[in-house]
Amino acid sequence: MATAGPRAHRASRESRSPHVTPGRGGAGREDGGGGDKMAVCIAVIAKENYPLYIRSVPTENELKFHYTVHTSLDVVDEKISAMGKALVDQRELYLGLLYPTEDYKVYGYVTNSKVKFVMVVDSSNTALRDNEIRSMFRKLHNSYTDIMCNPFYNPGDRIHSRSFDNMVNSMMMQVC
Repeated sequence: MATAGPRAHRASRESRSPHVTPGRGGAGREDGGGGDKMAVCIAVIAKENYPLYIRSVPTENELKFHYTVHTSLDVVDEKISAMGKALVDQRELYLGLLYPTEDYKVYGYVTNSKVKFVMVVDSSNTALRDNEIRSMFRKLHNSYTDIMCNPFYNPGDRIHSRSFDNMVNSMMMQVC
């Protein structure tokens, strides 16, 4: 009888678990709340300042975003040289807001191997906080690290990865 008690308790717990929805509700709130907190352009720039990957939404502004990313590289280089040894000592890879424009805010991040990530966010999105941008860059860096660990990827080649595309798409603003 004592062994049936815990089994019965476990069975009743298992039968209840599909009906309890705190996990699903939390995920729904995260997804729903994050819809407007996304980037409009994400770029990965090689150490030698040529693009390894660049993606923008909407596509009709693609050339404008390419120009924005290209001009931000000067600001990235300035910030890296200004930090100098502090960047290496503190392991602070996030560069913060590079510069705001009338329509967009441009953020930067640099890896230990001097690969740069540039993210352009709509200026009208005032709800986006600095720690959320950091988190997005960390996800981007982790995904980039996964690509670098692929034995079939040659460092310095353009990035052609379905998993990387999917991760970037999840960060991009969904245009309805």
